[in-house]
Amino acid sequence: MFLNNPPIEEYKIDYKGGYHIKIQRDDLIDPLVSGNKLRKLLGWWDHSQKTENKNKSWVTFGGPFSNHILATAAFCSKQNISCTGIIRGDEKFENHYLSECEKLGMKLEFVSRGEFRNKLVLYEKYRNRNFFVIPEGGSGELGLAGFDQLIKSWKEEPEFIIHASATATTACGLKSALDKRGWKSKVIAVMVLKNKQEQERNALEWLGKNHRIEFLDNYNFGGYAKTTPEFVSFLKEIIPKLSFPIDPVYVGKALYAFISEERFRPNNSIFLHTGGQLGSRSDRFKQLLG
Repeated sequence: MFLNNPPIEEYKIDYKGGYHIKIQRDDLIDPLVSGNKLRKLLGWWDHSQKTENKNKSWVTFGGPFSNHILATAAFCSKQNISCTGIIRGDEKFENHYLSECEKLGMKLEFVSRGEFRNKLVLYEKYRNRNFFVIPEGGSGELGLAGFDQLIKSWKEEPEFIIHASATATTACGLKSALDKRGWKSKVIAVMVLKNKQEQERNALEWLGKNHRIEFLDNYNFGGYAKTTPEFVSFLKEIIPKLSFPIDPVYVGKALYAFISEERFRPNNSIFLHTGGQLGSRSDRFKQLLG
């Protein structure tokens, strides 16, 4: 397996008087399968190898700009597993994400938005075709296990762990790993879309409780991949000052939350960089950021 744990790095950000930040640079794990996307896939991989799914082709689901779809394509390429990506929207959208997936050997199938919304029916359809089904985003209880190795690699217990969140899988994986180590750190899930109830429900389903997870919902800036003039202004000012890359869809929003709230600034807080740099290559954000 190609997972490694990049070290925690310390940075001083020259922004409004300066900020010190400790970053777990999971974006450095792999150019395409970085951060939480790989960690979530590891649990599914381990499960597949221990069950009748060992030799099955993988299938997973996502939008046309899905980091999870791309990560699955890269992961399966490295493991010599055939895979299919079920993409929301039957207009057969083309972009740099999907072209990378096809280069890596993933077969793409496009479905209508209505069919895509009915996930349980869609998942069962592909199970019946004898695929190993990975839920959208790699979410679910099996997606939690990959965070154990990360927490085991840390030498000190942080007060807060801040990260970008879309499904609560990363938050739950971190919380589960912290519990195993006996640490009381608080997980801050900065939501990048408007789905607080869904994420809280997922946490209760997967963990039985969600104490010490805070779902922060005031930094989504309108929803998934959406922005406001305030957020765009922040990105334009801070990106030239950074010595590490951020994307505007996930990590940019989480970094804004970190900088905006003084309680996250103690030296023992850790910012989890979850990758996703391909989002910065979209034409829309190139134009937006000038």
